[in-house]
Amino acid sequence: MKTRFFANTAAEFMKTKGSFALWLTILAALFIPAIHVVILLERPDIMLPKLEQTPWLTFFRVNWKNVAAVILPMYVILITNLIVQIEFRNNTWKQVYASPRSFTDIFFSKLVVIQVLVPVYIFCFDVFIILAGLLVHSLNPAYRLTAGNIAWDSLLLITCRVYLGCLAVSVIQYWLSLRFRNFVIPLGLGLGLWITGIVLMDWDKIIYYPYVYSAFMFFIDFDKEPQQLVVLTISSITALVLSVGIAYYDIKHRPERG
Repeated sequence: MKTRFFANTAAEFMKTKGSFALWLTILAALFIPAIHVVILLERPDIMLPKLEQTPWLTFFRVNWKNVAAVILPMYVILITNLIVQIEFRNNTWKQVYASPRSFTDIFFSKLVVIQVLVPVYIFCFDVFIILAGLLVHSLNPAYRLTAGNIAWDSLLLITCRVYLGCLAVSVIQYWLSLRFRNFVIPLGLGLGLWITGIVLMDWDKIIYYPYVYSAFMFFIDFDKEPQQLVVLTISSITALVLSVGIAYYDIKHRPERG
């Protein structure tokens, strides 16, 4: 059973080869670091004082603040819709469900593809941040972004927290993408839910709203508010489990799938 599931999951990865998924992942990961290379090189008068005390940590935060709040949620929404639309675009959902595979196998094998692509994007983004920092230092050594001073622990901590914060959104978007054949509907719903979260940031109950978890995981100072980290971690895991359960149950019991 496990061998068959791994084989089917590998087949799902093969389907992405002809899509824009890989290019979207690389380009989205490269976008912000490339912009900050230009900013740091063009405006050292502004950026050098900001990076003077903790060059790598500040550089990580400068890059991650844009990704945690905007780019990562948008990437999750886009990549999820793109993966599911492979079957809709080729009119192959009925063939998939007619194959000798269980619904559980079909549901989770495609979900695994999404759950691999998201950390691949984050990994590529972290790599591009480091390469961007090293490039900036090679062109302007005053920034002191040397390889020996990389704050690996801080980068890992930021990465893990933000990734945990985006997991529930990836499952919710997977559910929406399976429910609607039209690419625009789950895309619009996802962007609408994300924008709603941004607008309601100051609401005290917004901490239970999954579409802002990745932003909160980055922007909240957990040294000053350690209880918020506990609340966000529990909320993220709870939202992940609930969204998987609801999505699985709803799609499995739909009268018509695909």
